[in-house]
Amino acid sequence: MLLPLIDGPCLVRDAIPLSWEVAATEPANDWEMSRYLQVLAEFEQPCDVLDERPSSAKLDLTLLWLARSLNTHMPQPTSATLGLEQLVWRSQQAHPAQQMGFVAFCLSAQFPLLLKFPAQITACIANDESYLIHAHWLPMSAGLLDSFEKTIFRYHRRHISQLRGNPE
Repeated sequence: MLLPLIDGPCLVRDAIPLSWEVAATEPANDWEMSRYLQVLAEFEQPCDVLDERPSSAKLDLTLLWLARSLNTHMPQPTSATLGLEQLVWRSQQAHPAQQMGFVAFCLSAQFPLLLKFPAQITACIANDESYLIHAHWLPMSAGLLDSFEKTIFRYHRRHISQLRGNPE
């Protein structure tokens, strides 16, 4: 069964490393996650000429990935839809409604970083042999919110373009 639709722009993935954490094992850093989303957008942009001078953001993340490369453990992939205000994902275990925690997910296999965004579960619906978990994002810093919104819009535009048969 497909995941339910979310109103507005969203990122839809059939297989994205994603898990629910009641307490973050490692605190999320808004600046780090915001920079990651900005650099990921830069890396995903098609370009004809390689820029030989890496930006400071690229250098920041290169050091970050190097430091974390030994400890990167990704959650099991699952299907998920991430929207601007809410998200839905398939889980093998039930989670109680109203529970607050963190959605940990990774957007890139090439540049793995586990993003941890605060959220609150709004519903847990049994579905075949799994559960559909509905949640809404909790407030985040202005800088992270801006980067996150741009990321969702970018993936949404790419998805619409693919549906129309236009390669991006």
